[in-house]
Amino acid sequence: MPATSRSRRQRHIRIESGALTLDYQASAEQARDVARELTQHCSDLTVTIDDKVCCDLPHLPCAGLWA
Repeated sequence: MPATSRSRRQRHIRIESGALTLDYQASAEQARDVARELTQHCSDLTVTIDDKVCCDLPHLPCAGLWA
C-alpha cells in the first residue's frame, strides 16, 4: 500500500484513565504518535487503536500537531 494511502486511513483511538473514556478518529500516523506520547508520559493511561471507526466519532483535537 502506498504511504499516502496508509497515512490517510482513519483509525479509532480510545484513551482511558479511570472512569474517563475518550474516543476519536484520527489518521493512522496521528493515532500512533498520540498513543506513543501519551503512554510514554502518563503511565495511568490506556490507549488503544483499532479499525472500529464510526462516522460520528469526533476528530482528534489538535490533530494537525500530530504526524
